[in-house]
Amino acid sequence: MQDATEEETAAAARAAAAQRSERKEAERVQLEAMELDKQKAMEVDEEADPLDAFMVGIGEKMSKTEEEGIGKSQIESKDETLFDDDDGLNIVSTEADPDDILAMAAKLKKRKELPTIDHSKVKYDSFRKSFYVEPAELADMTEAEVDELRLELDGIKIRGQDCPKPVQKWSQCGLPAQTLSVIRQLNYDKPTSIQAQAIPAIMSGRNVIGVAKTGSGKTIAFLLPMFRHIKDQRPLESQEGPISLIMTPTRELAVQIFKECKPFLKALNLRAVCAYGGSPIKDQIADLKRGAEIIVCTPGRMIDLLAANSGRVTNLKRVTYIVLDEADRMFDMGFEPQVMKIISNVRPDRQTVLFSATFPRNMEALARKVLQRPVEIVVGARSVVAPEVTQIVEVRADDAKFHRLLELLGELYDTDDDARTLIFVDRQESADSLLRDLMRRGYPCMSIHGGKDQIDRDSTISDFKNGVIPVLIATSVAARGLDVKQLKLVVNYDCPNHMEDYVHRVGRTGRAGNIGTAVTFITEEQDRYAVDIAKALRQSGQKVPEPVQKLVDGFNEKVKAGKEKASGSGFGGKGLEKLDQERDLARRRERKQFAEEGDDAAEEVTESVDDASKAATPVTAASAKKIPTGPAVDLADKIVVHKRGISNADPLDRVKQAASVVRSRLNEAERLRTGVPIDNKGPDAGAYHATLEINDFPQKARWAVTNRTNIAKVLEATGTSITTKGSYYPAGKSPQPGQDPKLYILVEGDTELVVTNAMRELKRLLAEGTAAAVDSESRAAPSSRYSVL
Repeated sequence: MQDATEEETAAAARAAAAQRSERKEAERVQLEAMELDKQKAMEVDEEADPLDAFMVGIGEKMSKTEEEGIGKSQIESKDETLFDDDDGLNIVSTEADPDDILAMAAKLKKRKELPTIDHSKVKYDSFRKSFYVEPAELADMTEAEVDELRLELDGIKIRGQDCPKPVQKWSQCGLPAQTLSVIRQLNYDKPTSIQAQAIPAIMSGRNVIGVAKTGSGKTIAFLLPMFRHIKDQRPLESQEGPISLIMTPTRELAVQIFKECKPFLKALNLRAVCAYGGSPIKDQIADLKRGAEIIVCTPGRMIDLLAANSGRVTNLKRVTYIVLDEADRMFDMGFEPQVMKIISNVRPDRQTVLFSATFPRNMEALARKVLQRPVEIVVGARSVVAPEVTQIVEVRADDAKFHRLLELLGELYDTDDDARTLIFVDRQESADSLLRDLMRRGYPCMSIHGGKDQIDRDSTISDFKNGVIPVLIATSVAARGLDVKQLKLVVNYDCPNHMEDYVHRVGRTGRAGNIGTAVTFITEEQDRYAVDIAKALRQSGQKVPEPVQKLVDGFNEKVKAGKEKASGSGFGGKGLEKLDQERDLARRRERKQFAEEGDDAAEEVTESVDDASKAATPVTAASAKKIPTGPAVDLADKIVVHKRGISNADPLDRVKQAASVVRSRLNEAERLRTGVPIDNKGPDAGAYHATLEINDFPQKARWAVTNRTNIAKVLEATGTSITTKGSYYPAGKSPQPGQDPKLYILVEGDTELVVTNAMRELKRLLAEGTAAAVDSESRAAPSSRYSVL
């Protein structure tokens, strides 16, 4: 019995072992089969047609998309990164519908627009502007003593009421102890002229316009009051923007102001961000997210930051102190819309400070739009070179400039090995060409201009300041704010085209009391620019060389003879002029839109149009006759306007009168008359129409009044119908009986007023196109520093 039990147990063990071995074998076979299936699938995939596989994939994706629906888009929206450079847009490279492309472009444009803020509905924190307490020693000074002190401080001139007296020591400024400690560490002995007057004015809470020579310490003049202003307010909380905003026209100037802030930031426990284009926006967004009381920026990048991520990156609710440095150049470069857009988002009771070394009179109107009741502080003249700079102006031909440049460099580096030289040219191509020529002669140098990447520009300026390279070739991008202590020589290889640019270029040397030399080359063909340079020399108390005076006298004689137009002071840029034209056009459109469509209003508009065309005709006609190709064009003769019913009679009488006029014209000749439309039977036919013959105008002028963009603007502003009719006939040819009339434009509308307004816009476009043709074909000399080769 016991033996039988043992045998059964052994048999059961053997059976279990056999089952285990069979199970393992089955698993092994199954694994081998799975691997074989995978290999076969891979071979099939390799042999399959790629297009078929792609189409199958698309079908699967479409079915999945239909099933998932809105839920998938919601999940994807959660995955958007906060710091995406593409502002959260996933742009897929497919054959998109043009309407989709337009919608995407409109979406991108909308993201860059800042919303208009109604400040009356926003609750702002109260803040204090005035911190200045007049010291007893200044309070005891009489008006005569104050005037004498201002005269000693380089002749300070004041415009505005209740301006504080200038200080003479740092201790009189009312600055915190930490700030005074940093000032001592930086070895600033006493305030400069602009600092002595501007700091107490800003500390008193006034809006200030500061104009002083280059290298006079304007940056410190607005930084020190700014630190006091910030420290008086409560600390920043999460998601709050900066308290102080400093805007500059160039990236290099923004970097330099940021560096001048740094010594004070650590002592005062403040944070600053430098934001400008050309550098990664992600880093700047991250810095702003961490919190910063000060932002130094260029206008374009500031708008990008404000619009990024639907305005959640930063905001201007806490901004109470704004600085516009080198404001005149900022406005002239066309930044005024961006600057005004940013400032309109800041609380109205802010404190605004505006500084520059030059400030032409035509900038005052713009400045007063930004500042309320400002105090204007002018140290010296408005546009003057520092007396520490020795100015040399030489009349030389283009082919003799390079040899003279080599002489100047040789003389400088024979006496001072550590000196720096800054050479200004007009164009980027000139900078690179001169760089190659100097490198061949053994001079280590580099160039900087707007065509270079921002990293290259930053490293080049750093190397130049540190003495790695002694010679820097630059366009006017380096003319503002660049401060190099060892800069001994500035060479204007290409002559600047206006006085303000000359002052800023020359002002790169002779800064902070140091001595420097500026050499300017001018050719005999550049007699126009000699006028401003001679004026700058006289204002700074230096003698005008005889060859330069001859150029000035020769140019003045040309002006008297009517061969040249006198050049006024100002910049070569067209920013202000272009913006003024756009504003005037917008005002005219508003007047047209809201004007009454009565007879009296129509008569007034018609009279103003007639007066404007009469006033513009002599100039345009005279300039059009200068076109070397084609016959002379007279705007007054070629613009033919036909209207139905211009009297104040009953509407029925007007219709009868118009019909009789048309019948009489048709009976006069058995052919189509040039510019007289008789096929006015379309669905857009209006009660009033007018024609404008454009056949004999230059091609640019014809294009200006027929291209879709311009016509669309006129249609939107006036609500008329505009059609181009007839055929183009070359000069000297005229249509024969039975042929189409000469090329003309038909304007139709429901009221006389809208037709008249449309005709006025078309006349203006035609005059501008004619003037552009005159400029491009018969211009004797370039009107600006840059020309397309």
